[in-house]
Amino acid sequence: MIARIRGPVLNKQDGFVIVEAGGLGYKIRIPESNLIHIELQKETILYTELIVRQDQISLYGFQTPEEVELFRLLISVSHIGPQTGLALLSKFSVQEICDAISCKKPDKLSQVQGLGKKGAERIILELQNKVPEFIKTTSHSTLSSCIQDTVLALQSLGYTHEESIAAIEKIQDYNSNMNSSELVKEALKHLRKK
Repeated sequence: MIARIRGPVLNKQDGFVIVEAGGLGYKIRIPESNLIHIELQKETILYTELIVRQDQISLYGFQTPEEVELFRLLISVSHIGPQTGLALLSKFSVQEICDAISCKKPDKLSQVQGLGKKGAERIILELQNKVPEFIKTTSHSTLSSCIQDTVLALQSLGYTHEESIAAIEKIQDYNSNMNSSELVKEALKHLRKK
């Protein structure tokens, strides 16, 4: 598996770049949002995911490990393929996608061409319990605004960041249809049990 590629950018077109590494030119599909930051003939580092299908092998690249991890989560959803995952990461940041999933915003996700409301709802349904774990394992900058608000409220009451995230994870295992004020109330119930 190819997890990361570093080398000069030989070509740059809509939706992909060609990066030279080890004497080979790798055609890598990347989000449009990443494309604007990549310069021809300059060295770049891309975190990659190799997708093998019956009729093709494709390499998808991202500028951060968080993006590639979220891409993997997105394509784990039934009927959501790499093109849709790439389209989501082209239109929205990691934080915006996590926010839309955590706060149940299918209308936001369905703004992506080729993803209808039912597909967006499927993403939310299948990933709503995985997003807190994703947030915990990635940088704190990817926290959704819904979860950020809850963490900040709990921290203002004297709880640590780690205690707050752990309490939110327990809640979302049981009911992930909550907004931030409901999350605070439920988190306090879990934190007071300790």
